[in-house]
This record gives sequence, structure tokens and C-alpha cells, in this order.
Amino acid sequence: MNPNLGEAHYNLGNALGQKGDWEGAIAEYRQALRCNPNLADAHLNLGAALGNKGDLNGAIAEYREALRLNPNLSEAHNNIGAALGSKGDWDGATLEYREALGLNPKNDMAHHNLGVVLLRNGDLDEAIGESREALRLNPDLAGAHLNLGAGLGKSGDWDGATAEYREALRLDPNLAEAHDNLGVALSHKGDWDGAIVEHREAIRLNPNLAGAHLNLGVILGSKGDTVGEIAEYREELRLNPDLAGAHHNLGIALGTKGDWDGAIAEYREALRLGPNLAEARNNLGAALANKGDWDDAIPEFRVALRVNPNHAEAHNNLGVALEQKGDRRGAVEEYRTACLLDPKNALYKQNYERLLQLVKH
Repeated sequence: MNPNLGEAHYNLGNALGQKGDWEGAIAEYRQALRCNPNLADAHLNLGAALGNKGDLNGAIAEYREALRLNPNLSEAHNNIGAALGSKGDWDGATLEYREALGLNPKNDMAHHNLGVVLLRNGDLDEAIGESREALRLNPDLAGAHLNLGAGLGKSGDWDGATAEYREALRLDPNLAEAHDNLGVALSHKGDWDGAIVEHREAIRLNPNLAGAHLNLGVILGSKGDTVGEIAEYREELRLNPDLAGAHHNLGIALGTKGDWDGAIAEYREALRLGPNLAEARNNLGAALANKGDWDDAIPEFRVALRVNPNHAEAHNNLGVALEQKGDRRGAVEEYRTACLLDPKNALYKQNYERLLQLVKH
């Protein structure tokens, strides 16, 4: 075939891809490669089109062929990293992003993508550094502002995080995750009403955004809207049934409404998903205690304390349960430990001093 026709099909594929016609683009890139199998950029863009259609394995194969033809294609390594990340291979993704940057230190997307993976892995300092470098190279990269904001938030800089999320939204007002993250940042700054607005906007833009309903529910609960809080947790769990935190929070909200059976069911589900959640274990014990089931509550408090021996509330709750069962000396010891862990808690001190006097007499 005429290799010149390959360029024409390649250009047409690019035009179709820019319009979002991935099927058409794929067909044109394949035709281009039939005309000229050595067209590295056609393999590269065919990989991108396949990736946009969800064919990650096919995309990776095309990127690797592009690199066989042109080993210096930084973009191909970056794209392989993105595909591997989508497949959950974060170590492989990291290696590809670093390889991309070795070939081209000015590859802004590789810096950004590496920052995303590093943040996911908890390497805050390097993640923030990569996001800043991506933005130095391309200040209009909304995703990098989003990732930088997330890194700053995790490091406790909520003012910096807020500024980055707002900049991301200035560049892309429809970035649902930025609205949701901005809501989290505002809540940490005490702006509950502003946070609610941002979470609701995130949900409007993407009703299925993971965590958005949970985040909104937390704030509604903080403002005393238990009914709204419960509704948001239930919606989050409809979308993400295996989110232990949402089950736990729903249990707390149901307990606030006096629905102890519902609360117990949610705590048990949270613990099925996360057996080492000390807070859920303590709250399950408290819910059982509120139903008068002291025998079942005591083991839950003990397990919570095995997971977290410094959980002051669980020590106090165990003290209450032991006192109810007639074990005053055991209860005094638990109250004493609770006071040592949280000396400013008036309830713990009251329980300890009251029962200590009774035991002495």
C-alpha cells in the first residue's frame, strides 16, 4: 500500500478522535497502520483511542509497539503508566512515569500522573513536589491543581488546599471531584454551609461520585440534620455497598434516632468489612449496652481495646458494663485507665471517683 495514504488515514483518525468518535478514529488508525506498519505515532494514538474505549490491554500493546519503533517516546511510557494504573498496577505505573520523565523531564502529564500515584501511596512530600512541577510546566492543568490540593489537605494545609481546588474549578468548573474535595477543605475550616454547597454541586455534576454522599452526610449530621444525614449515607451505600465507613456512620446516625437494632446491624456490617475498626467495635458495644445486652457488649469493648488499647471511651464503656454486671473492681480499673488517657473528661472522672468511694466502703 501507499505509505503516503497512511499519513492521510492517521490525520483523519486524529480529527475523529478530537471529536470523540473513538470507533471512527480506531478504524482510521488501523487503516493507517495497514498502509505503514512502522508509523509509531499511529500506534501511540491507536492505543489512546483503545484506552478511551476501555480496552486497556489493547492500548498497552499499541503503546509498546510504538516504543519498539521509537524508544524515545516519553508519551508512550506515560500512557502505559496510566493504563497500568487503571488496572491497579501502581508499581508498574510508577516505573513507566519515571521512565517517561527520564526521556523528557518536561512531560507535564507524567509529573502530574506520578504525583497522583505517589499521593495514593502516601508519599506526600514527593507527590506535592511532582504536582508543583507539573504546574510549573503547565499552570492550566486542572488535574494537577486538584492533586496538589489533595496533597496539601492531607498534610493539614487546608488554606493551601482550598486555593488549589478553587484554581482547578476556575480552569474546569465541571470537575466534580474538585467540588467534593473543596467541600472537605471548607468543612475543616469550619465553613459548613459552604461545604454543603460544594458537595451538592459535586453530586449534581456526578451523582455516582464515590465518597461525595458520605462527605455530605457527615456535614449534615454535624448541623443536626439527622434525616438528611441518613439519606446520604444510604445513597452512598447504594453506590458503594462495601464502604465500611459509610456503614459505621449510618450506625451512629441510626443510634442518634434511637434505632438501636438498625445501628447494630450497620456496625456489624462495618466490622465484617473492616474487622479492626476499633471505633465501630466500641460503638457496637455501646449499642448493645443501650439495649441492655451487657453480656454481648463486654466482649465488643474488649476487642476494641485489643485493637486500640488507648481508646479512652472504650475503657469507660467497659467500666460501665462491668459495673452493671457487678464487677466493681474491674470497673474501677477501667474508669481509672480512661481518666489516665483523657484526664480532662469530666464523665470519666466522675465515674471513677464515684465507684472508687463505693469500693473503699
